[in-house]
Amino acid sequence: MKLFALVIILIVLVVLFCSNFNKAFSQIEYQVNSVFIGILSNGDSIVQYDLRLKTNTSAITLPLIGGNINDILVRNYLSKYLVYTFNSVTNEININSQNESQIRITYQTPDLVNKQEREWSFLIDSAFPFTVKLPNDAVVTNLGEQSPSLIRKLGGQNLLSFDKGRISIDYVIGYAGTREQATISINSAELDLAKAENEHLGINMGSVKDILSNAKTALNQSNFIDAERLATNASDLSSTITESFEDSKDMISNATRKMEEFQNMNVDTSQASEFVSKSNIEFSQGNYPKAIEYATLALNSLDLPSQEHPFLYSNMTYLAIIPIAALVGFFMLRKYRRKSSSQMQTPTSKNNFYSSDNQVSNRNENNLIEQQSPNEEQTNKEDSSGKSDLQNFVSDVIRKKGNLKPEERDILVYISEKEGAAFEGEIRNKFILPKTSLWRLIKRLERENLIEVTKIGGQNLIKLKLSHK
Repeated sequence: MKLFALVIILIVLVVLFCSNFNKAFSQIEYQVNSVFIGILSNGDSIVQYDLRLKTNTSAITLPLIGGNINDILVRNYLSKYLVYTFNSVTNEININSQNESQIRITYQTPDLVNKQEREWSFLIDSAFPFTVKLPNDAVVTNLGEQSPSLIRKLGGQNLLSFDKGRISIDYVIGYAGTREQATISINSAELDLAKAENEHLGINMGSVKDILSNAKTALNQSNFIDAERLATNASDLSSTITESFEDSKDMISNATRKMEEFQNMNVDTSQASEFVSKSNIEFSQGNYPKAIEYATLALNSLDLPSQEHPFLYSNMTYLAIIPIAALVGFFMLRKYRRKSSSQMQTPTSKNNFYSSDNQVSNRNENNLIEQQSPNEEQTNKEDSSGKSDLQNFVSDVIRKKGNLKPEERDILVYISEKEGAAFEGEIRNKFILPKTSLWRLIKRLERENLIEVTKIGGQNLIKLKLSHK
């Protein structure tokens, strides 16, 4: 009898436990995919949450790290702004998620970093894994009790990934000559080297490996400043070689393709063929800048015969211009119709909690970022597939190109979402990239004839080109 009663009690306990577990599980409205913290040189931090929401979730409440929170932006994956309220006492944000599946929250706070004399201290007790990006030229002096799960370097900035818990980082701006910073720089350079070799098959990184070997020797000899300097040089050289490798491949491919076109028209291409052959030799030896030089000479030599066949080439030019002009006219007409229809609509009232007519100013970078209001976004209707014609066109261009890096594709998609133009500061704020890294990406896209850069009021406006070579 006692045994029977004991079994009954156990069954009841199991049922209660399962009931409470299911209830708790059902109350989980979102999952934090990633948390990214970018620390600016003045000590302010830009914090970004990426959330995946449970199906049919109409509203969520999330505690935000830091205090004195400013410049909150809440958007879905199409960059449409969502309505929210923020409680500054509890640091909780309540979002009208409108059954969205993914949400990104971005804001700025000065309360994650403190400074004492020359040393800065970052301290956080995070409930989620996160990645922190230190300011340019920041040198780590102490990593606290919990070591990073991943260390890498992006341009002049350290990128450190941590598991959840209490994390502290001490750093100074400028040279420190510490073993920790030298080790971080070497680890980061090794990651850059491995990534370059994995993503660019056949690339010659011998010079990078030599510099890295010298950096490790300096570290073993406790010459930390030289070790850090050499490792930083290795990372920079990896980026330069990777870019030259891809550019030389593109140039050789373009020269070869154009040479074949001229050969089909019975034009003498012997000089171009000689230059392409030299370019291939330099490429195989890892001398990518020289390969680009010879491929450029090959292309230039193929431009000369156009003077001998003016009628043929003028007709080809006209044939190329016709579809481009038609495409430009189509987009201008579509944009005019959207604008006309929006002017006939009755203006809607603004939300009390959020107005995107305000301009968000990044205090560290002093870049003005224009934000679309919800009413403006409403006029930019998407087609039935969920994307505008411009976004579909850009997606098609990216697919046909095939040689673009993920970050380059992201920038093109973002510009297409902004109706084909965005300020450089706006893009940098979106992806939290250093100026030098973003400018390198922009120049490569410009060389690919996919964008153009225009100066407006001291800012760089990045615009899509509707035609591409």
